[in-house]
Amino acid sequence: MQILKRININNNVYYIIVEVEYKQSKMGFPILCLKNYKDEYWDGGDCTILIKEVEKNYTQDKAKQYDKNISFMADVLYIYDRIPFISGIKDIYISKNDNLPYSEGYISKEEIDNYIKQFNIKMNGNKNFKLSDARTWKL
Repeated sequence: MQILKRININNNVYYIIVEVEYKQSKMGFPILCLKNYKDEYWDGGDCTILIKEVEKNYTQDKAKQYDKNISFMADVLYIYDRIPFISGIKDIYISKNDNLPYSEGYISKEEIDNYIKQFNIKMNGNKNFKLSDARTWKL
């Protein structure tokens, strides 16, 4: 299952895509967990708090550390470095005339990882990241 969460960065609307799945807890009841991430913990409320912090701490200078030429990729890499469990990012441009989407784009985690490798992008990385522990978040 996929969950989309909106994040506003640099006056742009993005949606992070999170892969989740149901698993059986130790107590025998179903719980929703992150899929394909080392820390399986998932909580939509914690994710919302993390997103608000990422939005609040954003600056163009921080984003430009990742990519000085393509602002979309700078934003994507800024988000990915702070929310490492995402499986992709959508961007949506809203028409000012009728307030409806007129363009959508999508980049997968694999494409982001390939871009980082191909263009030798220095990421801060956070091996200790846990969604459940705000002390591990690098903002």
